[in-house]
Amino acid sequence: MKYRPQKLVNAQGKMWHIGLDEHDIAKHVILPGDPDRCKMIAAQFDEQRLAGVSRGNPTYTGTKDGIGVSVMSTGMGSMAMAVCVEELKEIGAKTLIRLGTGGCLQRDIPPGSFVIGTAAVRGDGCTKEYIDETYPAVADPDVVLALRESCREFGVTPYTGILRSHDAFYMESPGAHEGLIDRVQKWTDAHVLALENESSALFVVSSLLGGLRAGTILLTGQNLYDSYGRMTTSSTPDYPAKVDLLSKITLRAIEKIDRLPDL
Repeated sequence: MKYRPQKLVNAQGKMWHIGLDEHDIAKHVILPGDPDRCKMIAAQFDEQRLAGVSRGNPTYTGTKDGIGVSVMSTGMGSMAMAVCVEELKEIGAKTLIRLGTGGCLQRDIPPGSFVIGTAAVRGDGCTKEYIDETYPAVADPDVVLALRESCREFGVTPYTGILRSHDAFYMESPGAHEGLIDRVQKWTDAHVLALENESSALFVVSSLLGGLRAGTILLTGQNLYDSYGRMTTSSTPDYPAKVDLLSKITLRAIEKIDRLPDL
């Protein structure tokens, strides 16, 4: 049976969880997990306004080169992302791009690199409630292409490939528990590029709802291995500058996507 969500609104007629309506968002929405990152991204807009704050997650809406764009924090995890995707679709969003961070699973990807997700391993629990695990979590190819082209225009060579989304953050984080490398080695061997927590929900729910272009671009915050194959806690160099660059790349990608017909 086709998945048909219901539109759930509050007393003000705004979406129940994100606290927004169709007047508050643009067609293209950038989705960081971290609420503090929203203001950094919105600083790249030509003009902006605070459209709302719900459950500590702000939304800024404005324009860049004449194109309407919003940035909204999703919070952490697959369930939070799924709620955001459903409610944004209800109020007119057409493009959803996660701009986030992740941990590298490949030894040759240094901290501070950009990773574009083509698909995600469904290690989360949320999407299993939507549909069987055999259903793929795949990014929209137009978004992947636009992000790759935009990276190159800014002189950046991105890593492009599969991500792993999961729920138990500390089970796959450096220093949290013994035996981390044993737990993640199969994903490294399978050429999965990075670990994070939201992309599988973004891809699956967007595909199920239809009419959405969804993608992910990550800034690698750390690499789980050093050159000897041991766990490391190295972190992102020049983090604010890298977020600024990633924001510019994503906005350039949105400019390209805006020329395409809606799905």
